[in-house]
Amino acid sequence: MPDGWALLLDLMILLAAAVLLGLLFEKLRLSAVVGYLVAGTLAGPGVLGWVRGGEGVNALAELGVALLLFTIGLEFSFRRLLGLGRQALVGGPLQILSTLLVGAGGAMALGATWQVALIVGAIVSLSSTAVVLRVLKDHSDLDTAHGKSALGILLMQDVAVVPLVLLVTFVSGGSEKPKGLSWEAILIVAAILVIVGVLLPRLLSLRSVARNRELPVIFAIVSCVASTWAAHAAGLSPALGAFVAGMLLADSRFADQMRSDVMPLKTLFLTIFFASIGMLADLRWVWEHWWWVLTAAVAVLCVKSVLAYLSLRPFQPSIVAAIGGGVCVAQVGEFSFVLAGIAADAGALSPDLVQLTISVSVVTLLIAPVLVANAHNIARALAKRVVPARKLALGERFAARKEGLFGHFIIVGYGDAGQATSKALSEAGANVVVLEIHPHLVELAHRNGHQGRIGDATQYANLLAAGLPQAACLVLAVPDHNVARLTISIAKSHVPDVPVVARARYHTFADELDVAGADVIVDEEQLTGDRLGQEALLLGSPPAAVARQPA
Repeated sequence: MPDGWALLLDLMILLAAAVLLGLLFEKLRLSAVVGYLVAGTLAGPGVLGWVRGGEGVNALAELGVALLLFTIGLEFSFRRLLGLGRQALVGGPLQILSTLLVGAGGAMALGATWQVALIVGAIVSLSSTAVVLRVLKDHSDLDTAHGKSALGILLMQDVAVVPLVLLVTFVSGGSEKPKGLSWEAILIVAAILVIVGVLLPRLLSLRSVARNRELPVIFAIVSCVASTWAAHAAGLSPALGAFVAGMLLADSRFADQMRSDVMPLKTLFLTIFFASIGMLADLRWVWEHWWWVLTAAVAVLCVKSVLAYLSLRPFQPSIVAAIGGGVCVAQVGEFSFVLAGIAADAGALSPDLVQLTISVSVVTLLIAPVLVANAHNIARALAKRVVPARKLALGERFAARKEGLFGHFIIVGYGDAGQATSKALSEAGANVVVLEIHPHLVELAHRNGHQGRIGDATQYANLLAAGLPQAACLVLAVPDHNVARLTISIAKSHVPDVPVVARARYHTFADELDVAGADVIVDEEQLTGDRLGQEALLLGSPPAAVARQPA
């Protein structure tokens, strides 16, 4: 069978297993990502041997990571990246360096040489950008305080991939040298930056392109893949190149359309990526050494969470957000497999140590979706245990004030009614925070001068991120009465004193909102009837009626 057809068979088996186990894990209320990892482990050469893997599968998996970071980059401009501040630019490097040193120290305490210890420290210092951003995005947590903290660290880790590759190559004594920043590479990167940042937006503005739905899709894919290749050719992280390409296009009016265009391909290749990571685990070896794997995995998760928290805390006023950011980056990431591969090829790591690092990485990646999805709740529970309640409340209130979330009005829903409400409040001098599940409406809120957050208002974590405990009022401007009723119930159960003004689109729903706990209900049908009556009386008053009588 030709290699191309063999690769197609491998992909078909891998995707079929991923779909089945993804559905199973979703039924179990776990992330489908866990199912993809387990599918790769079971179908891979370590267990059933249905899929052999190889360079083709790995290349498609790397493309999936690149597409993920490209779509994330489309939501982040350079101004927004700089807005992450010192928790990214300083806290990120602190987390990498501290984790590397502590990991190396732990390995040396167990008898490893300093070379092996540095390699182990480098491997565990990286976290999974693909897993964390995927879960944060799925739960609308990317714009929360702990989501921003995690994102800042992850981006700096991507930048650090090249120095870490150099370090591992040097201490491994490998003969293969990583690519450096030659003049040719610099010219390639510069050309890609000009094409993606300057020429591509102009091409998309052409009327002939706007009429053809296929061309913008092709432009999006080409810009992503070309930037990924340029970063690889320059010796940089390929995924970082894709992220930068997305950021260059983030300020264009085509960003939302591009993001939706590449979504199906991103989903496909990311599934292949997660399954290919699972293929690296050898269950027989894990079963024989389960105690070492479990101990090492727990140690990595705990130590990385603490070190990330300590790195973020000086720059993050919220204790809960700092702990949540640390929980999000506690796992060992996909680029760690690259470092382990370099060291293994050079003979610096023994086969057992290679399998231990791979097994620990896969175990932490299996746990990561659950930890990231519940990071805020875990952080809040931990904070309550280690910080006195009064001190914690004062600290979170100070963090909210610093972020401008104090005495503000939360508007849930930014349709026509929400926009009119926000405009009226702003004209009265009030501080408005918009909570909306649709990204394009959040972007519109930003353009109108309001703070906007992407999130489902029926989840308390999103209301909390919008500063509900410190809010002056919660305004429900959504037309769906079920969403409004559930949001009111959740808000009142956690913050009973917050005033709630709710919109009832139809009179029959007003009682439901009243029972849920709304303080004031704006009944659209009642308002319409009152206004119709006023206008009818005005037009039908005696002077007006006399004026209409024929002479």
